[in-house]
Amino acid sequence: MSEVVLITGGTGFAGSHLVELLVSQGVQNIHVTQYSDKGQAEVPAFAQVTRHTVDLTDRTATNELVAAVKPTQVYHLAAFAYVGKSFEKAAEVLQNNIQLQVTVLDAIKLHAPSARVLIIGSAEEYGMSVDESEIPITEDHPLRPVNPYAVSKITQDMLAYSYFQSYNLNIIRVRPFNHIGERQTDDFAVSAFAKQIVAIERGEQTHLKVGNLSGIRDFTDVTDMVRAYQILMEKGIPGEVYNVGSGVGIEMERIIQILSSLSTVPVQIEIDQSRLRPLDIPVIVANNRKVAALGWQPTVPLETSLQRVVAYWRMI
Repeated sequence: MSEVVLITGGTGFAGSHLVELLVSQGVQNIHVTQYSDKGQAEVPAFAQVTRHTVDLTDRTATNELVAAVKPTQVYHLAAFAYVGKSFEKAAEVLQNNIQLQVTVLDAIKLHAPSARVLIIGSAEEYGMSVDESEIPITEDHPLRPVNPYAVSKITQDMLAYSYFQSYNLNIIRVRPFNHIGERQTDDFAVSAFAKQIVAIERGEQTHLKVGNLSGIRDFTDVTDMVRAYQILMEKGIPGEVYNVGSGVGIEMERIIQILSSLSTVPVQIEIDQSRLRPLDIPVIVANNRKVAALGWQPTVPLETSLQRVVAYWRMI
C-alpha cells in the first residue's frame, strides 16, 4: 500500500526539507499544513504536494483535515518555535503548542488510529545539566527546562506519550538538537548571524551583534535531520523517544569564527545585551546511540552547512 503522508508545519524550515527528501524518493501522496499563505518557504517540490491552510488549534478544522486525508504517516512538526523570545511570548507559545498537540492527537485517534506518528520535541526539554557526567545527553536525562518554549515542548512530548499509553497510537517521539540550513528564520542564532554578515557585506550595518558565545551546542544539517525523521518513521519503536544530533559539541564563538571567515569583508563583533537570555544553558550535546543503531549518521560537515546558510541569505 502506498503511504499517505501528512506533514504538519510542512512549509516551514524542517518541513520544507522533509518534503524535498520524500519527493526525491518518489513518495507521491504528500499533504502539508500551513498556518497561512504568507511567509512560508517556497521550493519546487511543493508542486507535487497538496497544501492545506489550517489553524491546528481549531478542533473542527483539524478533524475534517485528518478525516479527509486519512494519513498512514504523520510527521507532526507544527509549533511556535520562539526560543529566545519565549519569555515575552510565554502565554502565546504555551497555549498554541499545547492546544495544537491535543487537537492533532485527538484527530489522529478518531480518524487515523493506525497511522505511524512522529512527534517532534526539542533538546531544549533537557535544559540544565548538573555536571560533566550528564554530557553527552541520553534520552533518560532529567528534564530541567529553563524557558517557556522548553516547557511547551515537554508538555507536547508527555501528551504524545500519554496517547500512546492510553490509546495505543503508534507514536514515536523525537528530541532534535540544533539543526541548521537554508530557510531557517533569523529567530535562530546561526541564521541570525549569517543574515547580519550579509548585511555587513552590503554596507547595511557595521558590526555583527551577538549574545553569549561561550555556550557549546550540537549542530546537525537540516538535510541530515529530516533523513533521521524518515528513518525513525520507518524503524522507530512506538512509545520510545530518540535524540537526533551529531554528538559533537562546538562553542558558539567557533561558529562566529567560521561564519566571519566566509564574509567578503572584515567582520567586527559587538555584544548586544538584548540578545542575552535570562539563563543560557552552558552545554547541550546529544548522545545519539539509539538513532544510530537504526542506521542513521550525520553526513554533512558543519562548514558546508554554514556556507549554505550564508549563501541563502545572500539570495534574499
